[in-house]
Amino acid sequence: MKPPIDPAAVFAAGRLIALPTETVYGLAAPIDRPDLIARVFKLKGRPATNPLIVHVGSLDQARSCVREWPDLAQRLADHFWPGPLTLVLPKAVTVSDVITAGQPTVALRMPDHPVALRLLQTSPAPLVAPSANLFTRLSPTRADDVRAVFDAADVEVVDGGPCRVGIESTIIGLDPDERTVSWLRPGLISQDAIRAVLPTDWHLQSGAASSVRESGQQAPGQMREHYRPDKPLTVVVSRRSPAEIFALPDDTEPGCTILALPDDPTIAARQLYQSLRQAERAGPDQIGLVLPPEYLDDPAWEGVVNRLRKAASVWRDEARSGGG
Repeated sequence: MKPPIDPAAVFAAGRLIALPTETVYGLAAPIDRPDLIARVFKLKGRPATNPLIVHVGSLDQARSCVREWPDLAQRLADHFWPGPLTLVLPKAVTVSDVITAGQPTVALRMPDHPVALRLLQTSPAPLVAPSANLFTRLSPTRADDVRAVFDAADVEVVDGGPCRVGIESTIIGLDPDERTVSWLRPGLISQDAIRAVLPTDWHLQSGAASSVRESGQQAPGQMREHYRPDKPLTVVVSRRSPAEIFALPDDTEPGCTILALPDDPTIAARQLYQSLRQAERAGPDQIGLVLPPEYLDDPAWEGVVNRLRKAASVWRDEARSGGG
């Protein structure tokens, strides 16, 4: 099927593409156009220390971006691509250090969205495509979210409908020499799902996914503050009710918009950013959310909890501090 636009023509005009994927919309530019890659950083206000994910439409494109393509990369791609899994591997010399923020590795993903795949397969090169938002702000899961931020003169928005996953991809790093997989950012794909695919001689390091190593940021989404709404968000881990925690005065306008997540983590992920956007547009100046304590230890909730930790201006764990 023919893609909705000609990506080569858009890029030749010096514009970027808002690419729909199953996770979030990405702000896309070819990996061989340093001028457009610089435009991605500038429009987003993204620091040069934050690496970009390269999106591919085929395994051949993925292999062209790396120094080597180990058997485990092939196995993971067979199981999870197209899909919300990003692989970090030693980069090929042809991949710019600007894309990787000076790191010797590159992050690769094949999105599971028919429009994205058609665009990638007709693009002159693989595409960098960080989330199509301003840096640290809520990620876009609808085309209108992108249009509200970027001018049409700068960005060609391709409407692929609402994103069905709703949070960014799981990111893992592969070290073929050490036979080690590093857990860099949680998403829809869990640690258990990755372990189920690993050969017996490979090990998954499941340390804190949100930390940034001294050697630099290995992957996107490792900043402490990220995915934030314009209004302060307070997340309280508690068994108490929202009415108890966010006590509202009876005789004035409520000072807090209370959010409630669905009980299903997959649905909660899909709705998370849109729910926060709706709360931004509500009257009160604050947003509040109560998180059941059991979610913090449930692998199925790891991606959602990770986004909420980074989005929250205040994080209060009553369950573990003894409060409530």
